Amino acid sequence: MGVVHKALAIKALLIDFDNTLVLFNEDEFLMAYAKLAYPYFTDYYDESTFLQKLLQSTLFEIHNDGQQLNVEAFLNNFIADTPDLTYDECYSRFHTFYTEMFHQLGDTVQVVTHGRTLLEQVINAGVQVVIATNPIFPELATRIRLGWANLDDLDIAFATHAENMSYCKPKIQYYQAILDRLGHRPEECLMAGNDPVSDMAASELGIHTFLVDLDQEKGRLGLLSKEIGNSAKKTVTSKYRIDARGTLQDLSQYIFNG
Repeated sequence: MGVVHKALAIKALLIDFDNTLVLFNEDEFLMAYAKLAYPYFTDYYDESTFLQKLLQSTLFEIHNDGQQLNVEAFLNNFIADTPDLTYDECYSRFHTFYTEMFHQLGDTVQVVTHGRTLLEQVINAGVQVVIATNPIFPELATRIRLGWANLDDLDIAFATHAENMSYCKPKIQYYQAILDRLGHRPEECLMAGNDPVSDMAASELGIHTFLVDLDQEKGRLGLLSKEIGNSAKKTVTSKYRIDARGTLQDLSQYIFNG
């Protein structure tokens, strides 16, 4: 099944998460994350060094070349100059942090109105939904984050995360991996998100695109977004094709009414 749009059957909606389905200030979130996670590593780093390593390893993960899973890229970089901290021990400590403390960061995000309603409509129409969030968090954290947006009980196809992806946005290999897993052609899919760079890059493969307007008062892009050229102010000059744009309500109209 699928939704007929521009004479094409859209079989899957790929939708971004951060500042698309939830709004938050990226840099404030990062600092709050580091503050909560640091107590799990005090025997190895001072707080400043921990933050520095967190940033460095996340950026390394964002630029992963596909030779390893994103989670492996992050952890291998994180422990590279800490010989006493093994890969398994590092993974275990982060996992414990996600289990015990990560949920507290839900207070830093605001759920976007109409997000759940939109996804329910799409799923009920027989269209697969992929939460195409930049896969820098492991699976457990991604599930928790979906819960913040009240989406964790929806029948989605899958969400991208650091343990099932070897690339990050805006690399086209990230989108190709999603297509391969779904078994759909690019023209049978629609990518929606707030970023004219990382989300609209899907158009390079022939995927339809919808740019979701970012609420500048409640959602702010930060250091990690800027690292890969993302900026809400680059909409006009983006080199990637943007087929349509608007709110999530507009996205619903675009999918179902063209």
